Amino acid sequence: MILYATKKTIERYKLKMPDELLPETLMLAHAIIKRDTGSMLREWGIKLFYFDGRKCLQAVNFASKFTLFLFDLKMADLENIGTQMAQYMFDLYADDAEMIRCLIRMIKQDQFVAFAPLKNRNIISTLNHTQSDYAFDGARFWDYIENGILHTREINRDVNFNYLFTYAAVGLKDYYYPAELFRELVVKVYGGC
Repeated sequence: MILYATKKTIERYKLKMPDELLPETLMLAHAIIKRDTGSMLREWGIKLFYFDGRKCLQAVNFASKFTLFLFDLKMADLENIGTQMAQYMFDLYADDAEMIRCLIRMIKQDQFVAFAPLKNRNIISTLNHTQSDYAFDGARFWDYIENGILHTREINRDVNFNYLFTYAAVGLKDYYYPAELFRELVVKVYGGC
C-alpha cells in the first residue's frame, strides 16, 4: 500500500520519502511503489489536520474516495498506520462476513506501507473538500463527543455510509457512498474469499 502524503504532512511528521531511506528499507519501499502504483485500490492520499490541538490524519482511497479520519496521531504512530487503518475497516464492515474475508486477503498482501509525495490533484481536491465540506475544518467533530469521549467509529461510519461523494465522467455527475464502492472494488479484486 502506498500512502501519498501532502507536503505539510511530510514535514510535520518528518516522513522519510523512498530516496531518504536506508538501503535495506529503500529496496522494500521501491518494490511496494513499483507493485502498487496504478493500482488505485492500494493507493491512498493522506493529509494532516488538527482537531482540538491534536495532530490527526485524513486518508482517502484513490479508487473509491473511502475516507478514514485518524485522531491524535503521534510521530511514532505512523509506523503502524496500516494497522490502524485496517482496524477501522474491520470495524466498519464488521457485519459483512464476505467483506471481512476479502479485507483479510487484501491486508495480507499489503503488510508494508510506503510513503510518497502526493501529486494527484484530484485526491488533493477530495482531501480538501472532505475536510471543509464534511468536517467543517474539524468543527463537525465536536458533535461526536459524548461524555468527553470522541466517537471516531461513528465519524468514519458517517463519512463513508452517509455522506455522498461525486463521480464525474463524460460530463455527467453521479453521486455515491464511498463504503459501497470500496466494498464493491475490494470484493471484485480479492473475491472468491
